[in-house]
Amino acid sequence: MTIELSAQERALLKKALDPYLSDLQQAIAASKRDTSALHAEEDLVKALLGKLAAG
Repeated sequence: MTIELSAQERALLKKALDPYLSDLQQAIAASKRDTSALHAEEDLVKALLGKLAAG
């Protein structure tokens, strides 16, 4: 599936994902349990941010 986003939509999505990624990374660092699912989510968010940056 392809989703087309305007520049404003990309900027808003990046604005929402940046702090989420930071919070997610803090949760991973503070976790004493299996973090493989959190790492997978982190990778997905990073990939999305990369796609947004590429335009």
